This record gives sequence, structure tokens and C-alpha cells, in this order.
Amino acid sequence: MYGFKISLEVLYFSTFRKTRSTSLILTYLIPPITTIRGMLSNALGLVRDDYSLQDKIRIGISVKEFGFKNVELAKILKLKEEKRKIPSPDYPSSPMFREFVVNPRYEIFVVGDKSIIESLHDRLMKPVRPLYIGQSDDVADIETGSVISVAKSKSKVVNSVVFSEMIENSYIDKVPYKFVFNEKKNRYDVEYVRVSIPKQLPVRLDKDVEVFQFEDEFVEAI
Repeated sequence: MYGFKISLEVLYFSTFRKTRSTSLILTYLIPPITTIRGMLSNALGLVRDDYSLQDKIRIGISVKEFGFKNVELAKILKLKEEKRKIPSPDYPSSPMFREFVVNPRYEIFVVGDKSIIESLHDRLMKPVRPLYIGQSDDVADIETGSVISVAKSKSKVVNSVVFSEMIENSYIDKVPYKFVFNEKKNRYDVEYVRVSIPKQLPVRLDKDVEVFQFEDEFVEAI
């Protein structure tokens, strides 16, 4: 297996919207796996609803700086389906409170076969479309490390968020992981994964877990 590390900084602030929040727009502390794949898909120039990267790469996340949460009052436009031949220029809107995270920094670990890893690495240097993380106007500032060989291993020490178990002194959440096609409803549904986000890294676990070794860092990637 091969991989590379992305140092990702949100230049100002971003909202990683919790999909189930309605009257109050809440944010995750970390970019969900689906959001990171979306950024990588943007770099490759994949079309909307192309989820082919889901089966080709694994992703790990390390929080270097949590930043801080704040709240703003925003005017949110609501989309609604209307059976009109001529689209209406009017969209319903309402003021809503929206959480956002100010100046967070993350390290993203990407693992996969050599061909897809090298292709992703090259495209991140020259992305097909502008890169953003969270909302479409939240520009992502990234630095991409070299492609290296990564070994699958076992370790009690982990340098990333933990998916395999819930740990003390961490934030616990469920984040979007992948899109699964629902044949009965003829649509894609979101599959979630539970995650422990350590307040400090590295974290020591009670038992060995499967990790990928990025030089001297041990990372859980799914």
C-alpha cells in the first residue's frame, strides 16, 4: 500500500454541517470522510455523484488545531421542487443560527494502491477545480507530502482520530462515512461511522488496533 499526508488549514472558518440538524445548523469538529473524499474528487474533476473513490482509498484524520466554535445568524435559502415549466426566481428563505469552526488545522492521511495514490497526489498539485472544505466558499489551504510506502501494522499508540473504539478524554460523534445506493427508494443514503476525536495526540489504547504506519506515525484509516 502507498499513501501521502495532506496538511490542511481552513484559512478563515468553515461549517461541516451535521446533516440531521434543521432549525439550528450544527457543525462537526472534523471534516467528515465524505467531505474529504469530495475535496479529492474535486481535484480529480469527477462529476457530481461519482462516488468511485469510496472503494479505492482509505482516509485517516489527525487534528492539529481544533480552532474554536462560534455562531452566526445567517439567511438560508431553501430549495423546493416545483412542477413549473418556467423556473421561478423566488426562493423561500429564513434566518437561522449556524455554527462554524474558526481556523482549524488537520492532517489528512490517504491510503490506497500506488496508481490511485500517485494520480491523486499529482492532481492535488494541479487540481481540476478549486479546492474547498465544508461549504463551497470555504477555501482550503493544503500542503501535500510525498508519496511513501505505508505498512499495515498493529499498535496501542495512535496518532489520529479513532474509529475502532470509544476512548476517554475525547469527543464522541457520528460522522458521514460513505454513500450507499438504496434500490427501494432509488437514491443514495448516507452511512455513518462513530468516531473518537482525542483532545490530545498521540493516544494510548488498551489493546492493539489495526493501523497504517506513516513513517513514525500510526494512523487508523477507513
